[in-house]
Amino acid sequence: MELTSIAIDDEPHALSDIGDLLSLTPGVNLRATFNNVNDAITHLQEYGPVDIVFCDISMPVTDGIEGAKMLKVYCDHLVYSTAHRNYGEEAFHEGASGYLVKPIIHERLIEQIEQLKEIQEKSRREEYSEKKFAFVRGKTKHSFIRVFYQDIVYFEALLNHIKIITTENTEITYVGLKQLERDLMRHPDFIRIGKSHMISINYLKKVEGYMAFMTNGECLSIGEKYRHAFTEILRKGMLSGS
Repeated sequence: MELTSIAIDDEPHALSDIGDLLSLTPGVNLRATFNNVNDAITHLQEYGPVDIVFCDISMPVTDGIEGAKMLKVYCDHLVYSTAHRNYGEEAFHEGASGYLVKPIIHERLIEQIEQLKEIQEKSRREEYSEKKFAFVRGKTKHSFIRVFYQDIVYFEALLNHIKIITTENTEITYVGLKQLERDLMRHPDFIRIGKSHMISINYLKKVEGYMAFMTNGECLSIGEKYRHAFTEILRKGMLSGS
């Protein structure tokens, strides 16, 4: 599972530093950076929420503490990154999920991301424990298809449509790629393995090198960008001592 994020800081070098660190941190994607809270909120309103907002505290106009209530509407976790240690009590009073002191130590950032991933995975398992199926748009304007999560083997994104391969057949949907990807990525059973493929871990038979063999006999390539996160998922399911 990869978490999405944005970063807010009025100091350009601080934004550059956290951007560099996040690019080296597995399991998180930095969607955009901003030098003030208001521009960040405008972006979140237009493009949708993220999992994590990394935010400086001491900033002109609207500081990180003042902006907390607005930011938390559009994220699951607000993590402060600041050069000051004395804002901790205020930060956690506003519901912060983390507090990183500048200069940010990469190992501490990795620990923070891993903690938040565990929280997100638990939350999503609970969220989908009751949700058995979804409706996706069919081939015509007013048609919809019911797809059970437990039946999806994988899906493949093509130029203008998506193929959903199930245990029984193949469904075609013209729903937006980003929307379907976002919905499936929130489900704990699905993992992205390439630019065009997301698979259900329940139907993964074996992995050899960078190829994923599915129980329906198909073999899918694991893209270089997704190999680390995919390997981490496999390790969690390995027997102790493996």
